[in-house]
Amino acid sequence: MAACGERANEVVEIFTEFPELIDPHTGRKLIERTTIVCNTSNMPVAAREASVYTAMTICEYYRAMGLRCLLLADSTSRWAQALREMSNRMEELPGADAFPVDLSAIISGFYARAGLVILNNGQRGAVTFIGTVSPAGGNLKEPVTESTKKAARCFYALEQNRADQKRYPAVNPLDSYSKYLEYPEIISYLDRSVEKGWVDKISKAKNIIRRGREAADQINILGDDGVPMSYHITFWKSELLDFCFLQQDGFDQVDALCPIERQKFMLDLLLEICDREFDFEDFEKCRDYFKNLINTIRQMNYAPFQDDSFNSFFGQLKQMLS
Repeated sequence: MAACGERANEVVEIFTEFPELIDPHTGRKLIERTTIVCNTSNMPVAAREASVYTAMTICEYYRAMGLRCLLLADSTSRWAQALREMSNRMEELPGADAFPVDLSAIISGFYARAGLVILNNGQRGAVTFIGTVSPAGGNLKEPVTESTKKAARCFYALEQNRADQKRYPAVNPLDSYSKYLEYPEIISYLDRSVEKGWVDKISKAKNIIRRGREAADQINILGDDGVPMSYHITFWKSELLDFCFLQQDGFDQVDALCPIERQKFMLDLLLEICDREFDFEDFEKCRDYFKNLINTIRQMNYAPFQDDSFNSFFGQLKQMLS
């Protein structure tokens, strides 16, 4: 972990929480397999700039031993701010928002250091890098975030409204993306390892959520009675996917981890429901019906896959849909 420009109390939380967490691979405390590079916001700018490089170098050392490492850097935005301060003090030509002109190349070069290597002895080592950006005011168009989005293959956009609504993980399903899903070799790999057409199903679910967001905006502007019933149905279909597929309870023993077989079953089930035609007399009956569906499927998510309680809730769901 690289704490770059973080507050000291946030680093203290790592020291208090990690000794209590159990590593599922070893059964021992997670802190025993954790290295922390700490450069808080009150430390010198040069130290903040060097912190992420130090952490990546340590990871590369273990990767060269045939081990797999995960590097968490929080936050690369403050690392970029340190780059800006150092660049300004050396009187270099400034770029956008006074960041270095080659900011995009610096960030891309750093992200390029992560990856999988095959050693001369045949072993495989890997470094997985997860960096956080904390743009001021949540502006995803500022230079650091834009450069990061160009360099990173996967981008998770956290949404404050989802966190306020207790929709966890609070990841915006529309602004987030994975560029890997655009690669033909990745699509063919998922067709072989998961199921045929898996990427198409994910894209279909994302489009349902996008249409639901658009319907929600119209409902908020015109009111419940000011839009056709189809808008309410579209909105609640997106809520069905949001509550029952996108959200997880990290504190529940079953729902915290979802095997791929269960993901396939649940996504097929939800898409089948979304493909159905519904007819309601008013929006209140539509809302109550979908709320009951969501509650039943959420109970399925908390039950072990294919056990008696899971099948019991599944039977109730079939009755509701019949």
